[in-house]
Amino acid sequence: ILKADPLADKSIAEILVDNDNAAMVTRTGEWTKLTKGTYGPSAYQSSGTGTVKFTPVIKTASSYHIYTYLPKTNGLAKDIKVLVNVGKETISKTIRPDDIKVQGQTSGEWVDLGTYKLAKGKTASVTIGSDAAGGIVVADAVLFIAE
Repeated sequence: ILKADPLADKSIAEILVDNDNAAMVTRTGEWTKLTKGTYGPSAYQSSGTGTVKFTPVIKTASSYHIYTYLPKTNGLAKDIKVLVNVGKETISKTIRPDDIKVQGQTSGEWVDLGTYKLAKGKTASVTIGSDAAGGIVVADAVLFIAE
């Protein structure tokens, strides 16, 4: 029961998709594993071409606030392209690592990608791309929090 309702208050559970979850993450292109300063045991990094797509299983249709974790590493690209697919619409976002200030004892930050209405199922996704980024792109984890 706690897996479906972790706070025991009938709220919608958060959905965390980590890069190590092979059932919810697909990648194309040239990616290697980064194991320091990541959320969880690892992250993917690339200075070449490719994408990492995070696809959650939405059990309850609702508005979800979406975040991606960005570890601060040397040589990060100045503009990291992210596509948020919310069913029939895809929203393009750009993350500028210089705008992110790491606070506390972590080595990265959760970056706000916005709030979107998501349908039940596997119709939503977040894709992080490394093509023509001009530096290192990191794809680590994506968090979906129901509002």
